Amino acid sequence: MSYKLVVEDAAVEDAAEIHQWYEQRKPGLGMQFLTALDDCYTFIRSNPRGRQIRKGIYRYAQVEGFRYYRVVYAVDGETITVYQVRHTSRRPSRKFGP
Repeated sequence: MSYKLVVEDAAVEDAAEIHQWYEQRKPGLGMQFLTALDDCYTFIRSNPRGRQIRKGIYRYAQVEGFRYYRVVYAVDGETITVYQVRHTSRRPSRKFGP
């Protein structure tokens, strides 16, 4: 089955902020993050139900190489919607969980 991946604007903004933060610390590291995030999206598309549900319908996937970051997404039929890219130590979201 081929899944359609939809990345919400909020998740795009999250990724842009994380990229910028890493680039300010070490040039090139932000691009490494974006590459790892793209790999995470590829993994989710190939195995969308492979992660446990954490809060309601929302699932989490780890961004490899950036262990404190995860992608929050949901699967509805053949569509995967990414809602958030977040650091796990930040204040938990009421909607998406920790």
